[in-house]
Amino acid sequence: MLKMIGLTLAGLVTSISVAHAGLITDTIENDRYLSTWQSYSYTHDINDDGFALGSAVSGTLSIDIRDDQDGWWESFEWSLVIVEDFDFDTDSFSFYANDLNSELGLAALASLNADGLLDVTVTSLLGDFYVGNSVLSVISQVPEPGTIALLGAGAFGLLLARRRKDANA
Repeated sequence: MLKMIGLTLAGLVTSISVAHAGLITDTIENDRYLSTWQSYSYTHDINDDGFALGSAVSGTLSIDIRDDQDGWWESFEWSLVIVEDFDFDTDSFSFYANDLNSELGLAALASLNADGLLDVTVTSLLGDFYVGNSVLSVISQVPEPGTIALLGAGAFGLLLARRRKDANA
């Protein structure tokens, strides 16, 4: 019987001791037209998706920026995307209306870990274009439950050893 309990506990500890990374995705559906010197700001909030503050390990930000296709003379459209504060960390400067696909830099991850929010500002420096959907994907650490299970199995073993010692005395 004791051997069966031990094998069951060993199987339980082995099965739940694997750490997993959680993927949290937040999509903001934009359809905002920007002309020269106009800006558009929005905030990604991953707090309502089960995000634990301080658990973000890495992430990516994708913003759909598309040209309005109004004429060849406006083919030079300059955009500036600022994530949190302007620091060339995750930010982007483009001479054409290009999509942004960027890994989150250190400053953006630090801000995300602090409050679960990521502020984004898109500015048209020259020309006009549309700001489409913005997708934030964050990989976060999920606490490893195996440590707690291992501690519980050890405490259970000590309890059984104590009972056996008391029964023999």
